[in-house]
Amino acid sequence: MLSMPKIVDHALYRRKLLAKCFDLFAQRGYGSLTMRQVAKEIGVSTGTLYHYFASKEELFRQLIEEITEQDILRATDKIEVQNLKTIKERILALGEFIAENEDYFYKQTLLFINFFQQPDLEQQQLVEAVKCSYKRYQEEMMKFLGINDLAIAQHVSCLIDGLISQRALDPESVDLRQQIDLLAQMLSTYLDNQPRS
Repeated sequence: MLSMPKIVDHALYRRKLLAKCFDLFAQRGYGSLTMRQVAKEIGVSTGTLYHYFASKEELFRQLIEEITEQDILRATDKIEVQNLKTIKERILALGEFIAENEDYFYKQTLLFINFFQQPDLEQQQLVEAVKCSYKRYQEEMMKFLGINDLAIAQHVSCLIDGLISQRALDPESVDLRQQIDLLAQMLSTYLDNQPRS
């Protein structure tokens, strides 16, 4: 009996490799790892890793793109089905999503902070990839909240990033849900008091 050749879904396998790399980069940092170390830590051969990613820079760039896309898809899938009408409801739903995935967002914050702490950030393409990721999050935030004001989207993003960072330093100092509720009240009050155009 002939055995069938193994069929590999390369796109799925690449995403699985990137998922393993996420935790590794969040824990160890971008600058401290070589491709050989990455391969060893995630349990593949160096050749396999190079088959999917031409360099560490390419791996990290694809990782940033992948987590951005997956975050947006996960948040949209979780929140959009709720058919929320008001901005307050939408912010509260976003806050609930973040609270449910707090550990993941903490790791993501570590990943980005560590990347920008590199002493010789000469990889302009990687810097641009990270900036594109932030821009994409803000655009999606505007769509989700139903606003056209980038400054408000940036404010919400900064507050959420700050809350995640504060909780990482001292988890008992800030109640994430309480702070998101406060943000929802403040923002809905602010928008309700804006002149209609």
